[in-house]
Amino acid sequence: MLTKKPYFTYRIETKGALYHAKINGILLEEDFEGHALNFEQPVNQYMRTGTNRIGFDLYTFTPEEFGEAKITVSLYVNQDGAGESQKKLISQVTFKANDFAVEKSPQQAIKASMPAVRLDSTDEFLASDKGDVIVHTPQIEPSKIEPTAYHVYQDIEVKTPFPEWGFFEAETLDFPTLWDDFTDDFENYNKALISPLYREHEIIFETLKTQDFDKILPLFSERNKEYDIALYYPEGTYDEKLKKALQSDFDDKNSVLKIHKDEFAAPAISDDKKLIRIGSPQMIYFENEEHSLFSKYPIWFYKKDGKWIISR
Repeated sequence: MLTKKPYFTYRIETKGALYHAKINGILLEEDFEGHALNFEQPVNQYMRTGTNRIGFDLYTFTPEEFGEAKITVSLYVNQDGAGESQKKLISQVTFKANDFAVEKSPQQAIKASMPAVRLDSTDEFLASDKGDVIVHTPQIEPSKIEPTAYHVYQDIEVKTPFPEWGFFEAETLDFPTLWDDFTDDFENYNKALISPLYREHEIIFETLKTQDFDKILPLFSERNKEYDIALYYPEGTYDEKLKKALQSDFDDKNSVLKIHKDEFAAPAISDDKKLIRIGSPQMIYFENEEHSLFSKYPIWFYKKDGKWIISR
C-alpha cells in the first residue's frame, strides 16, 4: 500500500481537554475550552519518508489538574479511493486524566496508547518482526512551552511516495520555545518576525481585492502544487479549487473581504520553528453583513533565502 497511493488521515477524539494537536510538530487543532470533538482529516501534505510524529500538548485547568480530560489522536492509512472499512491504524496516543489521577503518574495516563510494534504494509499491516512500518513507544514528557503541561507523542517510521515538502527545508526561525519569553521580549519579536509577516498578509489582501486570478494564484503556487501531489490530483486541481472558493466569496454580495488588525496577529509556530501562522487562526477572511457567517483563509508560511513562501 505504501508504494502505491497511501492516504493518511489524522483523527482526534477529545472531551474536556485543553490542547494543541499536532503532526510533525505542526498545529492541526486546538481548544482551550474543553469542547468535545471527533474529527478526521487528510494529512498526506504533512507526511514525509522517515520519522513522523503524532501527538499533542496538553494543558492544565489549574497546575497539575486536568479535570476530566480525555484525548486520543490516531494516524490511519488507506489506499486512495478504498472504502472506510479498509483503513488501518498505524499510530495512536491517548491521555486519560482519570488514569493520571492515580499517583499523578504521567505513564499511567497514556497506558491506553498503541504500544511499540513493527507492522508489515505488504500484509494488511499485521505485526511482524520484519515489518517495514516501525511504531515507537508512546512518550509523555513535560512540555517545553508551559511548565505544567505535557507533551504526548508517538514516532512512526514509514516510507511514503511523496517528495520532501518545501517547508521541511525551510530556514529555522528565531522564535522562543517558552511563550513567556515571547511576551517578555515582544517588541523585538514583533519587529523582526510578526510585523513582516503581517505585511505579507497585507500584500495578499490587496491582491485579493483585485479579484484578478492571474495575480492571486501565483502567490499560492507552491502550496497548490504540493497539495495536488499529496492528494493525487491532476496538476492545476488546487488552483481551480482555490479559485472556485474565492470566486464564490467574491460573488456573494452580502460578504465582505476583511483583514484583522495587527493586534490580532498572535503567532503559532511549528515545533521545529520552520512553519509559522499569525491570527486565531486567520488574518484574512470574508464576513457577511450580519457578522454571523465567515469564510476563513488561514495561511502557513516558511522562509527561505530571505523570502516568505506560502506553504499551507
